Amino acid sequence: MSDVASPNPPPRPPTLDLPVPPFPWTDNIELVLARYERQLINHALANSDHVKRRAANLLGISRYALERRLIRVAQLLDGAPAPKNKAAAGGTPGS
Repeated sequence: MSDVASPNPPPRPPTLDLPVPPFPWTDNIELVLARYERQLINHALANSDHVKRRAANLLGISRYALERRLIRVAQLLDGAPAPKNKAAAGGTPGS
């Protein structure tokens, strides 16, 4: 019975694409998580040719959820004001 596959597959080597922040954290946990979320989003965007719908699909969320997360992360990390969506505000998208 040496031909039977092992029930536990060998561990995969860690990838260096998305490093986990070192512990203990010197910053607020919310900022640490926001930075990591930004890394995940940027990684998904890079692997989807910067098409937000495809990046959202890779992350397992809707495009609208991706947009909300991009805004929230920008507000947390950059202190940027929320961008105004002209279509949602009643304007036309082309104006």
